[in-house]
Parts: sequence; structure tokens; C-alpha cells
Amino acid sequence: MALARFLLRLKKDYGSILFDFSSKYIEKLENGRGSISVERFKEFQQKYGFSDCELDELRSGKMKASTDANCIRKKITTEGRKNRRFCHRRITRECIVLKEMRLMKNLGQHSASHLCGLGKHTIGFIENGRITLTDKKIRHIVETYGLTMELFNQLLKISHLRHEMIEQCQTIIEKMDENKLRIVMPMLRSMS
Repeated sequence: MALARFLLRLKKDYGSILFDFSSKYIEKLENGRGSISVERFKEFQQKYGFSDCELDELRSGKMKASTDANCIRKKITTEGRKNRRFCHRRITRECIVLKEMRLMKNLGQHSASHLCGLGKHTIGFIENGRITLTDKKIRHIVETYGLTMELFNQLLKISHLRHEMIEQCQTIIEKMDENKLRIVMPMLRSMS
């Protein structure tokens, strides 16, 4: 019964991910107002990745059941899923060019997302390499900005875009000591 409650507690915490049971059904089982079938128990066992040997050890007391639901997180992985948002951060040249185009139009990430009819953080996710880009998605964003794919392709070929150079210059300036800044400041003012 303790093992069943342990598995049911995990189910309650992570059930929407693995099962199609309601939390009320789980609470009913936990409170002893319902029974669990062998098939249902085997389903819990399989979904959570417990072997028959581990169950025998739990029943015999050789292995102690954790009451911490976070322990199941080690068994639930994303290895089998396709690459989706947040799985990997991969900033491609296309992401950088889309950021440059957004800055050319003087748009913030939220306003650009709204303009493109996307979620308010989507442009930020795209520019930070969190969303895989397709040709269709790139074309939609570029055309929504009022720019052309020809310009997009030209910018892909440029080695250092304006916003990249600005970011590199800021990094260099932040590392300079005060004396070097005093030398560089008049030169920068004369160029502006």
C-alpha cells in the first residue's frame, strides 16, 4: 500500500505529463476510496520506469521508497523528444540577421512579436536560438517587417552586422581602464 501511495503521489504531481487521469481520481485512490487494478498498477510502473526487481526490493524493504516527488525527474527525460523550443540554444546566422532587420526597423522584441502575430516572447526566442527557423517562418517575419528576402540574403553574406559591431565595441570599451577611455572619447565624439 505504501508503494502504491508513493506511485500515486508521483502520478498526482506529474500525472498530466504521463497519464490521462484526473487529480480527483488519484486523490480517491490515495484516500482509499477506490481500488487500483493490476493493469493500472503495471501502467504506473512502466510509465515511471520501475523494474520488477525494484518493486520487489521496495516490497521487501531492501529499498526505501522516497517521499520526495522530485526523485522521479531523473527518470523522465527529454532525450526521446524531437528538438523543440528550449531544448537547445543554437544561434544561427539567420537568427542574427533577423535581429539586425528588427533593429533596422527600430522595433522591440515584444512589439515585433505582436506585429508578426506571434506570442509576445517568440521573437526573443528566435533571436536567442531557442526556436528552430523554417524558410516559411523567416519569410513571414521579413515581410511583416516590410523588408525583402533579397535584403535578408544580402545581410546573410555580410561578415559583421551593425548590431554585432556595436556589441563588440561595447564589450571592448567596458574592459578599458579610465585613461584609455579618456583617449578614445574625443575620437568617438568627432565621428558622431
